[in-house]
Amino acid sequence: MPDTTNVKGLYLSPVRPAPATARGRVVAIPHSGAGPNALLPLLRRLSADLDVIGVNLPGRERRFAEEFADLPARTAEVVESIAAELRAAPPMPTVLFGHSLGASIAIALSLADPDVARALVLSGHAYDPARLQDDGAVLTEEELLSVLRLGTGTPREFLEEPEFRQYILGLLDCDLTLGRRLAHSNALALDSGRPLPVPVRVLGGASDQLVDAAALPGWERFAAAGFSLRTFAGGHFYLLDEEIMDEVAHEITAAFERRDLAAGVIA
Repeated sequence: MPDTTNVKGLYLSPVRPAPATARGRVVAIPHSGAGPNALLPLLRRLSADLDVIGVNLPGRERRFAEEFADLPARTAEVVESIAAELRAAPPMPTVLFGHSLGASIAIALSLADPDVARALVLSGHAYDPARLQDDGAVLTEEELLSVLRLGTGTPREFLEEPEFRQYILGLLDCDLTLGRRLAHSNALALDSGRPLPVPVRVLGGASDQLVDAAALPGWERFAAAGFSLRTFAGGHFYLLDEEIMDEVAHEITAAFERRDLAAGVIA
C-alpha cells in the first residue's frame, strides 16, 4: 500500500492521524467561514484505512493570522496551488469531498486537473444556471447574518462578541464572494461542453434553506463519468447531525468501494 506520511503543505494538512498504510485518501474541503476541523465529527467516522486530509484557506485554524480579504481576487491561483499540493502528495486513489463552498472548490480542482481525484462527493451545493452571469453582488451585513441564520451553523452567542462578529462576517463575505466566482467559472466551463471528468456523488439536506434540494439533480447533466444522488433529512448542515453522520460517512467511504468506480459509474 502507498505511503501516507508528510501530506502537508500551505493548503493541505492531516485532519486525523494517518494510518501506516491506506487504500485511499479523502480530501475534505469545508464550507464558507470554516476550516476542515469544522467537519471533524464526520471525518472521524470515515473508514480507518483512509488517509484524511483537509484544505485550509487563509484566515482560519492554523492559518488564522493570515490575510484573507484578497482570496476572491486570487481564485485561479488558489485552485492551482491546492492542485499542485495534491499532485505532490504520495499517489493513491483520492476522493474530493466538499461541502457548500468546498464543493465548488472540488469541482474547480477536478476541471483544472482531472488526475487529482478519481471521484467527487459534492455536498450542499446545487447547479445553478444563473451562475453563468456573475453580477458581482455585495452582501449587506443583514444579508450575511441571514445566511448564518439560515445555515444554522454558527451559535448565536458567538455573534454577540463585537470583534468575533466582525471577523466572522468578514470571513463569510470573503468566502461567499470566492464561492460565487468559483461557481461562475465552473458553470462557464461546464456549459461550454466540458463534462466533469470523474464520477460524481451528490449529497444534500432535504430541508436546506440555502440550497434548493430540488436542484441537486442538475449535476447529472455534467456527470458523464457517472452520477448518483442521496438526500438526507435536515438542513444545510445535515452532515453534522449526530443521527445520520454514520450514513454520510458511509456515502463518502463508498466512493472507494464501488466495484465499477474505475469504469466511471457510481451505482
